[in-house]
Amino acid sequence: MLEIVRGDITRFPAEAIVNAANRYLEHGGGVAYAIAKAAAGNVREYIRISKEAMKEQLGKDSIEHGEVVVTPALRLERFGIKYVIHTVGPYCGGVWDEDKKEKLKKAILGALRKAEELGVKSIAFPAVSAGIYGCPLEEVVKTFKETVEEFEREAKSVERVYLVLYSEGDYEGALRYLEENLG
Repeated sequence: MLEIVRGDITRFPAEAIVNAANRYLEHGGGVAYAIAKAAAGNVREYIRISKEAMKEQLGKDSIEHGEVVVTPALRLERFGIKYVIHTVGPYCGGVWDEDKKEKLKKAILGALRKAEELGVKSIAFPAVSAGIYGCPLEEVVKTFKETVEEFEREAKSVERVYLVLYSEGDYEGALRYLEENLG
């Protein structure tokens, strides 16, 4: 079910991709900015679309760990992407603990369950919280793998879950970490 790949998530041919968003869906940097730019061409327009979707789906102006907001893929549809699922991971600033692990697990599981609800067969994630949020990549990869394995027992429509890493260094590091520590 789980595969780690190197690539650009904005061009990855999964039915749903996950955006590692901030709680206000402002898409100001990192993968969130890249997805917003690729989806709408205009980041401000995608922020507007995202905020409207958040208000409609959650009835509020921010999301918590475990909550998700779905927006259309717009220009990303040409790659086979149907949905963008926005989730919020923890901010680590280089510090990792059980609370951050639980928040990340909620963020991943929320997106997986939404993909199941949408009936998609494939979903691609970036390394949620590992970039500008400063969580250690190794811990993000470990938590991601554990969460996907837990979700696999309840999955019905979702068949493939991808962790898409942009840089060669992150990709190689994630594979090495899994080989050395998780078998």
